Amino acid sequence: MAFLFQHYNFFALWHPEVMLLVIILLVVYFQLLGPLKARFGDDLPETPLLQKIYFVAALLTFYIAMGTPVKLIADDYLFSGHMVQYALLSLVLPPLLLAGIPQWMMNALWKTRFWSRLLRITTNPPFAIIAFNVIFSAIEYPALLDASLRLDWLYVLESYIMLFAAIFMWWPILAPIEQRKNRRLSVVRKRGYLPELGMISRGYQLVYIFFNFDLMMPALVYIIDTSSPFYTFYIHAPRIFGISPLADQQLGVLIMGLSMATAYITAFIAAYTKYDDSHWYE
Repeated sequence: MAFLFQHYNFFALWHPEVMLLVIILLVVYFQLLGPLKARFGDDLPETPLLQKIYFVAALLTFYIAMGTPVKLIADDYLFSGHMVQYALLSLVLPPLLLAGIPQWMMNALWKTRFWSRLLRITTNPPFAIIAFNVIFSAIEYPALLDASLRLDWLYVLESYIMLFAAIFMWWPILAPIEQRKNRRLSVVRKRGYLPELGMISRGYQLVYIFFNFDLMMPALVYIIDTSSPFYTFYIHAPRIFGISPLADQQLGVLIMGLSMATAYITAFIAAYTKYDDSHWYE
């Protein structure tokens, strides 16, 4: 780390533009919870302190991933740094963000026809889980990742695409929106069945989490099951951290694998503790 602080300036290390974005989002959030809250309706419930902490933690996670030396390491030096960044964006930030948004705030936003229609597609469980895993696997494909690392704007774009895909993927489990009934794991809309934007039922959450874990594994196995590294950009990157390209690549998979296991097992346990057999017979 000493090398980075000696050879890069404040702007390259701490990205004040990302810091400014985080501050703006934080101000908007607390304005909506305070002076602007009355515009969303009367007698709205008070937002719990824990929910506010979740939202602040989500923004802090976003800044760590996109505005600190973590991004610089991922951009220029280590595949394992890239995996730390993507673990934060896909497995840590989305659950915190969704847990930090009050239902009344999300309900008011999604009453608009455009956002409602968009979410009905992107948060549909089969679409969300497939889209996230296809995007993740595509980004980690050696040729594409090498190309994006040479074009900073493309790498940043991929990171934001991954972030939004992850939010949609976590939505069926943690949807911050009021619902009448639990959403099913179905691509077919039934007559009279409305909460397309809500959570799937607790029983289906167990299935959803299990399959999401399985769908991420092929890409990780492909990356780690090799005797020689194949990310050309990271192979030729300066070895300022004293780790070989192969060890770096394997370490990156271990980081993502452990992060994935921790996030999904936590979500699985949370769903299981609230499990009710009746969900299968709705």
